[in-house]
Amino acid sequence: MIEKKIKNHILWYQVFLTITILMSTSAAISITTANNNNDEIPREISVTYLFDEPTISSIQIHNTVYDRIFMKNAPCIGNPGEPSLPAKGAYILLPPNCRVIDIKIHTRNRIYLGSGFRITPVGDPIPLAINGFPILKHGMNREYNHNNDNETIPGKLFDKIGIYSFRGYDILVLTLYPMEYNTSTGELFYFKEMKVSVEVVRDDTHTNSLFRGLEKDRSEIIKMIDNPEVVSMYPKNITGGKNNTFSSHYDLLIITTDQFKDDFEPLKEAHNNKGVKTIIKTLSDINNNRGDVTPGEIRTFIRNIYLENGIEYVLIGGDEDVIPAQELYVRAWIGGETTYMPSDIYYACLDGTYNYDGDDKWGEPNDGPGGGDVDLIAEVYVGRACVGNSNEVNNFVDKTIAYMENNESRSSTYNDRVLLVGELLWSDPPTWGGDYMDELINGSNANGYTTVGIPSSDYNITTLYDRDWPGNNWPTSEIIGHINNGLYIINHLGHSWYDYNMKMTNNDVLSYLTNDQYCFIYSQGCMAGGFDNPYGYDCIAEYFTVKTDHGAFAVVMNARYGWGVTGGTDGASHRFNREFWDAVFGEKIFSIGKANQDSKEDNLYRINQACMRWCYYETNLLGDPAVTFYNEDINNPPEKPDRPTGKKRGRVGESYTFTTVTIDPDGDQIYYKWSWGDGNMSNWLGPYNSGETVNVSYSWSKKGRYEVKVKSRDIHKAESEWSDPLVVNMPVDKVFFRQWLSALLNLLKTLFPNLFSIF
Repeated sequence: MIEKKIKNHILWYQVFLTITILMSTSAAISITTANNNNDEIPREISVTYLFDEPTISSIQIHNTVYDRIFMKNAPCIGNPGEPSLPAKGAYILLPPNCRVIDIKIHTRNRIYLGSGFRITPVGDPIPLAINGFPILKHGMNREYNHNNDNETIPGKLFDKIGIYSFRGYDILVLTLYPMEYNTSTGELFYFKEMKVSVEVVRDDTHTNSLFRGLEKDRSEIIKMIDNPEVVSMYPKNITGGKNNTFSSHYDLLIITTDQFKDDFEPLKEAHNNKGVKTIIKTLSDINNNRGDVTPGEIRTFIRNIYLENGIEYVLIGGDEDVIPAQELYVRAWIGGETTYMPSDIYYACLDGTYNYDGDDKWGEPNDGPGGGDVDLIAEVYVGRACVGNSNEVNNFVDKTIAYMENNESRSSTYNDRVLLVGELLWSDPPTWGGDYMDELINGSNANGYTTVGIPSSDYNITTLYDRDWPGNNWPTSEIIGHINNGLYIINHLGHSWYDYNMKMTNNDVLSYLTNDQYCFIYSQGCMAGGFDNPYGYDCIAEYFTVKTDHGAFAVVMNARYGWGVTGGTDGASHRFNREFWDAVFGEKIFSIGKANQDSKEDNLYRINQACMRWCYYETNLLGDPAVTFYNEDINNPPEKPDRPTGKKRGRVGESYTFTTVTIDPDGDQIYYKWSWGDGNMSNWLGPYNSGETVNVSYSWSKKGRYEVKVKSRDIHKAESEWSDPLVVNMPVDKVFFRQWLSALLNLLKTLFPNLFSIF
C-alpha cells in the first residue's frame, strides 16, 4: 500500500513537471513571437471594406432602357463600352522596407440581386473643345456584348493600380470591385464585405531616401490611408539621416532666374510676414556651368531642398521657355487619343525617374521603378508663374499679394462672391455645363460618390448658365461684367481653346477687364492652360494671370483636352473639379496647390480608366501654391476624440464595449469611425450630438495586442485627428485553450498510460 502511494506521488510529480515544462515552452514561444512582431515586419496586412446594398433605377438612352446602379461610396467606373459597375479605392499603407508577395481578397455575404438586368454601358468621353471631336458623334456609340455565354464582369475582385510613395511612406493602391454581372443572364450580385490581405516580406534593399521622419508627414499620411495603425511601424526619426531639425527650415521654394530674383522678393516677404518661410533660388544655383537647365536637374534640386530644408511648396517662377516643364506622354484610353503635355506634377512627385524604359515617352504607366507606375503622390505642392519679363512678374506678384491681404478679413462685397459658369456642351442629347456646376453647390452624391461643395451658407453664389439664359447663349459681356464687379472664385465648364475660355479671347482679357479684386478660376475647358504654346502664342490662362494687372491671380486649367460625357455629369474632368472643392471645404485643405494635388490623389484608384491619367497630368496650377482660401468663417472640424475607455484585457471571441466623446466647435452633430487595430474599421457611426458619450462594441477573432483608435467628423464631413490609442490585449483564446487542453490530456495518456487508472 505504501509502495503504491509512493509510485502515485512519483507519477504525479512527473505529470507536474511535464505540464510545467509544456506551459513554460508555450509561454516562451508566445514571447518570442511577440518579440519578433516588434522587430520584424508582419507577414500580412489586412483591411476590411464594407458595402451597402446598391439601388437600381431605369434610364433610357437612345431608345434603349438600361439599369443604372448606385452604391454608396463606390462610383460606377469602366472603360468605354463596358458595363458601368461600382468600384472602391483602397489605399493601404505598407510597412517600411518591405515588398509585396501576394494580394488576396476574401469576400463574405455574396448577395443575389436578381436577373435580367441590362446595365448601363460606359459612354465615350468627349473633349470640351470649341472645334469638337469629329470621330465621336455621341457618348454612347458602342456597347458590350449581351450574348456572351456566362461571361461575368468584371471577372475579378480587384486591380492593383500600383505602389506609390508619400514622403517615404509606401502606399498600395487597389481598385476593388464589389459587384458581379453576368452579361448573358443579366444576373447581378454584390458582396457585403471584402477583406484585403497583403502578404509582405522584409527587403532591406527597398528603402526610400525621401523619408524625413517629420511629425507633419506622419499626420498627413494618416489622412490618406485606410489602415493608420501601420504608421507606428515607421521610425519617428532617422538615424544618420534627416530628422525633425533642419539647419535652415523653409516652407516655400521659389525657383526663378537671376533676372527675376529681385522681382519675386516682395512675394517672399509677404509670405514670410504670414509665417510661410520662403527662399528664392535661381537656375544658377541649380547648374552654374551652363545656361540650359533640364527638368531632371530642376527636379533633383527640388528633392534636395525638400530633404535639407523641409519645404512643402514650390513655385516655378518662369514660363515654359524660361524654366522648362517636363512633357509627359499620355493616351486617353486603349486605342484612343495620345498626346504630349506639359505637366508640373513631375516636379511635385519626387520618386523615380518618370522614364524607366529610357525612351522618348515620359510618364508612361510602366515608367516607374522596376517597370511599375510613375510616382503620382506628391511630396511637395507645385504651382507656376508663367512669366517671361519683369512686367509680368510684377503683375503676378502684385495680384497674389493683394489676394493674400484680402484674405485677412471677409468682405461682403468681395470675399464671399462665387460665380459658377456653364455653357451648352452638346445638343444631342442636350448636355448642360450648368448641370455639372450645380453639383459644386453645397456638395453632391451624384454618380456614386460624395463630395463636399462650396457652402451656400458662407458664400454668395451666382450662376451664369446657358441652360437658364433666354436663347440658351449668354453673351461675353456678361462674364466681363461679373469679373469687373469683383469675384472671389469662378468655376467654369464650357468649350475652350488655347486662346479662348468663358467665351472670352486673349484680346478680351487685355482690353476689357478692369477689376482690381482678383479672382481664382477653375475651368474644365480644353487647352486653356496649355502654357507650352504649341501654336506659337500664349494661352489664355497666362493672359488671366500675368499679361495684365487685372483678371485672376491664379487658375487651374487644362493643358490639353478636358473631357466630359453627353447626357450625364460623370465626366473625367468633372471628377477632379468635384474633388478640388471637396479638398477645400470637406478636408479643410485651404492651400490652392495642395487642394489641386489632393483632387488628383483622391482619383488615383481610377487612374487607368478612360481619360483619368490624361486629366491627372494636365490640370496644372498657374499660381502660387502656398496661397490659401479665406477660412475664418468656414466650418471647423470636431476636436480630437478622447482616448477610448474600456477593457484592456479580454478573451478572444467575446464582445467588449468601448467609449469616447468629443465636441464640435460649431455645435454640429458628429459621426465616429473606429479602428480596431486588426485591419478592420467601422463605418461612420452616427450622428451624435456634440459632447454626447458614444459606446460601441467589438470582438476580436485572434489573440494579439491591438490599438483601438477613433476619429470623428461633423455633418459637413470635416474630420478630426485620430484619438490616442487604447491598447487592448487578447491573451486568452477560448477555442485555442480547449484545443490545447485536449492535446495535453492526450499527451499525458501517451506518456503516463496508468495515470487515469488511479481514479
